[in-house]
Amino acid sequence: MRNDFSGLLVNEIKSALERKEQAILFQNRRGYSPYISCEDCAYIPKCQNCDVSLTLHMYSQDLRCHYCGHTQAPPINCPACGSGRIKSVGFGTEKIEEDIKLFIPEANVQRMDLDTTRKKNSYENIIGDFEKGKTNILVGTQMVSKGLDFDKVSLVGIFDADRMIHFPDFRSHERAFQMMTQVSGRAGRKAKKGRVIIQTADTEQALLKKVISNDYEGLYKDEIAERENFLYPPFCRIIKLTFKDIDRKKVHQGAQGLSELLKERLGGRRILGPEAPLIDRLRNYYLMDIFIKIEKDISLKAVKFSVGQTIQTFLSDKDYKNSYIQADVDPV
Repeated sequence: MRNDFSGLLVNEIKSALERKEQAILFQNRRGYSPYISCEDCAYIPKCQNCDVSLTLHMYSQDLRCHYCGHTQAPPINCPACGSGRIKSVGFGTEKIEEDIKLFIPEANVQRMDLDTTRKKNSYENIIGDFEKGKTNILVGTQMVSKGLDFDKVSLVGIFDADRMIHFPDFRSHERAFQMMTQVSGRAGRKAKKGRVIIQTADTEQALLKKVISNDYEGLYKDEIAERENFLYPPFCRIIKLTFKDIDRKKVHQGAQGLSELLKERLGGRRILGPEAPLIDRLRNYYLMDIFIKIEKDISLKAVKFSVGQTIQTFLSDKDYKNSYIQADVDPV
């Protein structure tokens, strides 16, 4: 490995450029690195409004929350122990752009993500430069995964495939397959055959074998069996209720009380949770999730009416006058 690049990927990029061809490098995470950390005490700067670590952006020289937009300057010394040994951990599109410029200084590299496309016409300009051949290598997030058709693109590199595959959601395999298949389709679009290199820590991962062989039917059979076994869409409908309050204790008590009330009205086996989500505080509101699984042969309209009444009754309690409950019905 050379930083976050395998030797194979670096060599293939060099070969493509020697043939006057182009490459697309895909990493579905913007910024320089996901977070920074103190090497002595392991302190990690977090957002003051959300329960997430701040992402380092080198171009703007700040730490940024991708949920609420909060920014602050990166610390020179650790706020916890005073150490000057601060390191960046992980990598985003910005770091990939920097690294490839170091490995192949003669390459013309551009980055396409939310940060570089904020200005008017910036998206069109980046695409135009790549189409005209002014840019050799395009580094980007899912913006580069679909809708682009370039004659000279012969190589696609996919980073951090494991994070997409193992994301904690029942759709993660489906979405990872879709994303990797879409971005792979950018290579060899017309006369020339393309090559795709996927970087992973587990080359025996079953999903990756399906991506390589474009085995959509195999993916479907595995996923549909799993969802039927554990009763997930399309074998049921899911309503997600997110309980929100600025008081952590009220969120936990309120979500538990609402869950018990829903179990009485809808049956205990249909209610999952409450559970704290992956990020349990956003914009100063603490969160707890409750999932309601509804069989396909039951009227969703009737259930939604019953849930709505239950929420209305619950929030009429003066203890929860400042609480919010957000409902989200799975579209599947």
